[in-house]
Amino acid sequence: MNILVLSDKFPPLSSAGAEKIAWIISTEYLKCGYSVSIITINDELKNGEIKKVKYDGLTVYQIGSSYNRYLIAYVSLYNPWVLTAIKNILSENYFDFAHIHNIHTHISYSVITLLKSLKIKSILTAHDAMSIEYGKFIQGINPNDISQNPKVNKKINPFKSFMANKRSYNPFRNMMIKYYLNKLEKIITVSHEQELLLNANGIMNTITINNGIVPLSEKPSNQEIVKFKEQYNIKDNMKILLWAGRLSDAKGGQQIIEVLKRLISTGQNVKLLIVGKLYFVDNELEEYIICTNWLDEKNIQIAYLVSHITLVPSICYDMFPTVVLESIRSSTPVIAGCFGGAKEVITNGENGYIINPFNINEFYDKICIILDKDNMIKELDVFLKMELTIENCVNHYINLFNKIDEDKHSQ
Repeated sequence: MNILVLSDKFPPLSSAGAEKIAWIISTEYLKCGYSVSIITINDELKNGEIKKVKYDGLTVYQIGSSYNRYLIAYVSLYNPWVLTAIKNILSENYFDFAHIHNIHTHISYSVITLLKSLKIKSILTAHDAMSIEYGKFIQGINPNDISQNPKVNKKINPFKSFMANKRSYNPFRNMMIKYYLNKLEKIITVSHEQELLLNANGIMNTITINNGIVPLSEKPSNQEIVKFKEQYNIKDNMKILLWAGRLSDAKGGQQIIEVLKRLISTGQNVKLLIVGKLYFVDNELEEYIICTNWLDEKNIQIAYLVSHITLVPSICYDMFPTVVLESIRSSTPVIAGCFGGAKEVITNGENGYIINPFNINEFYDKICIILDKDNMIKELDVFLKMELTIENCVNHYINLFNKIDEDKHSQ
């Protein structure tokens, strides 16, 4: 089987979030014996220029694309330079299936029509809310509701979208995206919460396949851990709170500031370990923050191992945070927000806690409970118990491919 993977971003040019998942799934397809090619974007190339490279055994077609970002609501529907380049690539290759990931920035949803015209069976994995919203889904969340199970209005309000994106708003965007998505064989959501969100906004024909990650084949050595701690001046008596990823207010930045200040004021010997770009500069907190910037795979594993808790207090719909899986894989408990898919992985009191991130008292209390317990889930292999391995994830995709193929032949 020849599989084409489409993703706006892809390693080695970018390796965070959805593009990392796209890469892991693609390499797993390769291990299963399939031929795999990638179409992605390289913004250093001229518009429509194609560069063919090899990466991790994969054939990668990088296409140049750049434009004024205020046009994203239009270019996301139809990007003429990229689509022309893709048409040229497809004319020289044969593919049985296309697995589409994020295409809302450059590749554009019109590629679905192109694939359909060439009779290439296509599925799309929705990693976020971009098929219904212009960014993170926040508008239906009430910050004043600090209850354990806050009510969320999952239906997109066009007026709120307009007010938040005036200059780049396109009133036909969501309608056109639904039109294109209807041409797919299947839309995959990465959590049941995400599926409910998309269904509430008229995007149907969905099925949930949780993301998976690669089991640790070899844990970092004690020597590597000691070196890491020395490099970032991490002492054995410190309680380390890890915050990792593409950090922002939507990822709970203000909530983390508040809870960190409270922990410090009550005498907790805590440090906030930030893996990613430094999110905030606050002289009052400077001595309590360790920022590593982005880390390679080995060092991010060490970061989880030296941390006592991983914080994922997103105040937006965080569909299925990879950080949660990676932390549990390293037996580091997680405190995550109740909005999105983290609740489908975390069992309160076993591998962490689900909180309402707007309830700072609850957030603070749960941190203290875990710090008091210390080794809360030491050696508890929840990761494997939940079957959230990349092998299981890809098996679900292959079974889906086979079912689509059978259904097509039976028609």
